Amino acid sequence: MFRVLAVAAVTVLAISGCAGGGDGAKETVGYAADQPPVTIDFWYMPSGGPLQEKAVAEEAKEFHAAHPNITVNPVRIVWEDALTRLSTASASGEGPDVTQLGTTWVGGFSRLGALRPYTAAEIDAVGGQTAFTAASWSSSHLIGSPDTTAMPWLVDVRALFYRTDVLKAAGLDAATAFATWESLEAALQRIQATGGGVAPLAIGNENTFGIIHNVAPFVWSAGGDLLDTAGTASRLSEPAAVDAVHYYQRLVARFNDPQVAKMINNDVPAAFAAGRGAVTIDNSQSVGDFLADPDRPGLRAGWGTAPLPAGKAGRFGFLGGSNLAILKDAKHPGAAFEWVRFLTGKQSQQRYAVSTGLWPARSEAVAGTRLETEPAYAAFREMIGHGRMYPSVAAWIVVESVIAKDFAELWHAPGELTRDQVRSILAKTSADIDETLADPGRTGIGE
Repeated sequence: MFRVLAVAAVTVLAISGCAGGGDGAKETVGYAADQPPVTIDFWYMPSGGPLQEKAVAEEAKEFHAAHPNITVNPVRIVWEDALTRLSTASASGEGPDVTQLGTTWVGGFSRLGALRPYTAAEIDAVGGQTAFTAASWSSSHLIGSPDTTAMPWLVDVRALFYRTDVLKAAGLDAATAFATWESLEAALQRIQATGGGVAPLAIGNENTFGIIHNVAPFVWSAGGDLLDTAGTASRLSEPAAVDAVHYYQRLVARFNDPQVAKMINNDVPAAFAAGRGAVTIDNSQSVGDFLADPDRPGLRAGWGTAPLPAGKAGRFGFLGGSNLAILKDAKHPGAAFEWVRFLTGKQSQQRYAVSTGLWPARSEAVAGTRLETEPAYAAFREMIGHGRMYPSVAAWIVVESVIAKDFAELWHAPGELTRDQVRSILAKTSADIDETLADPGRTGIGE
């Protein structure tokens, strides 16, 4: 169940904001209460099952109560079909008014000109850039473009989960065991020796896209990066990236549960809760799941969360998630903006994001919720401050596919690889990425 807050009726829904140019002109944004009734289509992709579907329906009801002349028609799209359907809709002009977008899709759809840029007045109306988690705003536009084409909505933030009983048996304190690369590896070795048959790690190796999200923080904390700052060339063959990937591959080869290794990432949380592995990497949604159903073998004796370990360049974490975009051919752009403004507002963020276990992109929405008070969320609160998103390049969908394909050799190796072997794989990956980035029109959408 989630809490439904009453929303006061809004007398005047259009607000004024300064338009660009400094000439004192005013720009009206939104959809005024005296405008005729309209229905807008909203495409969304639930990753949390029925709970998220129910939450979207409730938000649509709350919104309509405050905006009687706007009806939202939520349309559920599965993630596996979303890219193709959005590509087709963008080309035909027959898509929704508002759509959820994965943060890594923003660059590609922006390059195609499929999204309607938010005006300066609209950005001001939602509180401006500073209202959102700093890293989230980097996914609001195509890299190098002045146009904001997607508004941050939900954040995928990750941290370590661990079994307190296994750590206690190994004589480990989570505060120090997971602090650095060195202490993490030493802790896993200790668990392997004293864990009573529980594998130190639970990491799925079959979903190579998800694995990238686990590896990237280690690359950043080693002082490396995936691409250069302009998003025009790979940096994966540089020494820092090689060090990070070699370290991560070693951990997986030495300490991973062999059955979990054959799983896709989405199946790992349930395996961890069922008792497989002492340590895993997962997002904040699993906190709510574990709290709701704690009577499982891997959870009964206690579990906790911890920030990802720091490398020589500091502590970093992967941030993903979803943004909200208005399509270029939206039939009711003013009403569409009202829906975006509502979903990114504090009250909706607290109801929807918090109730589903996702992290709100709006920073102030955390205050006074269980995300602020529940101890198991503490690691995620810290990781938000250390989070980075992938560069919002037009071809990121293709770049990610290249990394997933080439990195498969790392995860399917029969054991630990040498640094030279890892460097050779990353050199090929970098060359493949550079070839992709050399085509300025490449987006991976509709290709």
